[in-house]
Amino acid sequence: MTDKKQTSNSDQSGSSISRICENTKITGTIETTGDIRIDGTLEGSVSSTGRVVIGVKGKINGDLHCSCIDVSGKIKGNIIANDLLILKEKSVLVGEITVQKLIIESGATFNGLCKMPNNETGSKENSKSKQ
Repeated sequence: MTDKKQTSNSDQSGSSISRICENTKITGTIETTGDIRIDGTLEGSVSSTGRVVIGVKGKINGDLHCSCIDVSGKIKGNIIANDLLILKEKSVLVGEITVQKLIIESGATFNGLCKMPNNETGSKENSKSKQ
């Protein structure tokens, strides 16, 4: 008898979750349209239209550009999060960040510059320039 339901790294919507496991080191650029979880080491950049999760043992030396980022590990590089960046309790981030929303838990370490563009200000300035 076969199972009617197969298990995979896909959610109900069909998007997949890529994973870099602990004890894995990658050098280069990662580009994905899905979500990715990094528990190993990445020497390079990540570009994703989805969510990026950096596990407790995860380390990145490079830039990240994605929708949402959830950090429990260490990042040395610049981040652009189109929506949300969460720095968990023992996370370490060194670099510049540009985010819409930022959550920093007690015990997290952040050394760098934070920019939070305000869409309301931008739209008011655009409407004034159109007049």
